Amino acid sequence: MTKKYQIGLLMLLAAAQANAAEGEGSGVVVSESASAAEAESGVYYDSAAETEAADAEAGDAAQAQTAADDEGGGDEGSHVFGYRNGYVHAALTARGEWTDNLFNNDSNKQDNFLTTISPSFWLTLPRRSKRPMQLVSDNTAVGGLQYSPADTDEYNKVQAYLSGTIDFMTYSADSDLTHAEGDLDAMLQYKPFDKLTFQALDKYTHSQDIFNVAEATSDNNRVYDSNVFGLGAAWYSKDKFSIKGGYRNFFLEYDEAVNDFMNRTDNGFDIALYYEHSPKTNFFLEYQYLMAEYDEKKMPDNDNNFLGAGVNWQATVKTNLMAKAGYQGVDYDEIEGGSSLSSAYDDSESNFYFESQGIWQATYKTSLLLNAKYSVEQSDSEQALNKTVLAFRLALDHRFTDRLRGDVNFVYENSDYAQFSGDERSDDRWYLKPELLYAVNKWLFLSAYCSFDSKDSNYDGLDYETSTFGLGVRGSF
Repeated sequence: MTKKYQIGLLMLLAAAQANAAEGEGSGVVVSESASAAEAESGVYYDSAAETEAADAEAGDAAQAQTAADDEGGGDEGSHVFGYRNGYVHAALTARGEWTDNLFNNDSNKQDNFLTTISPSFWLTLPRRSKRPMQLVSDNTAVGGLQYSPADTDEYNKVQAYLSGTIDFMTYSADSDLTHAEGDLDAMLQYKPFDKLTFQALDKYTHSQDIFNVAEATSDNNRVYDSNVFGLGAAWYSKDKFSIKGGYRNFFLEYDEAVNDFMNRTDNGFDIALYYEHSPKTNFFLEYQYLMAEYDEKKMPDNDNNFLGAGVNWQATVKTNLMAKAGYQGVDYDEIEGGSSLSSAYDDSESNFYFESQGIWQATYKTSLLLNAKYSVEQSDSEQALNKTVLAFRLALDHRFTDRLRGDVNFVYENSDYAQFSGDERSDDRWYLKPELLYAVNKWLFLSAYCSFDSKDSNYDGLDYETSTFGLGVRGSF
């Protein structure tokens, strides 16, 4: 199981969510939390986009809980899951996991023991004890982002951030599968004066798609390189209005020619107008334009227009919600060369879309994060024009003791494919991962986890059920 779409939680600028500490959005795409696995527990997981984001989002809840500990004046032990305050942070993670269905293929199940060694680092200026952002991207989402980025206010004149991770992965089932994956994140934020902020973000990833019959297989592991880049600005007026805008570029390229139908470059911009109704509530109108351009023209280029409205609401200091909904219009070009597929689809379509994100600090020791979305995405199948995705993600974090923490991540995703043939294809995926994390001290962490992954499709051969059990150890420096 591999990092599909792992480029990032998130990137582009102009989607606002409530700031958990201040109660107002900043207009740039920075998240004050790291993933549960990376920043808190010391274990970073490989899986599909749905899984990646759920794991990262569990960290949001965990970091909110850590902040509650800080504000509550907890003892030294209560801070054991947090990073030290500094300019340079490094870690080394080792984990081993056994799975009963390596290729997520029920007709040909094969067990495997995966060993992963992951060195990582991150640098910040000024120094911090938490990562200033966590980027997670998605190869099928136009523009490279499946979820809008979480906002946070940054009051520094300059904020710089750089991080990198390499995963060395060894498979017992087939030594030819052994490979390395990696990613590199960078961010620079500059505030020339109080009411104006500029930001640049970038995320590069070398990885491969998740194993299953319709994606990566033993014969075609679908290795890819991708990059998300964004520029943005936010301006705050004195009369409760603010405006935010940005530019985004997403680049995706697969190694093998058999997968080149997915190679593309996305470009676009967004702009949003915000009204501060109260210190805890703001409303916004948002427009986003993104163009997907395919390199080999085996799939139709398309223009995507999003027009929506939403609200950021901070109910309490540690509870906030973002919700938005509106219209998504997609206009398709004809496939170059007079392809017979050009007559198999309409040149335009319009759909309702929505997105919601919320964090609830239920108790001093328990946090809950919930995300949901519905939209049209790019296709990962050469037989389909696009796919309409309904996604639901939940991350629960609970502190049993000062040193023992538990996380539960749940994902449901439905993908309805617009097949060129006119046939219906609908995939339902459920993913559940409970995990226990134990902090031996401030620099050494142990973890034990299992996951249950299931897909139910109306297409023959795509169903699977996979169980995974793993142990991990991480040292931070």
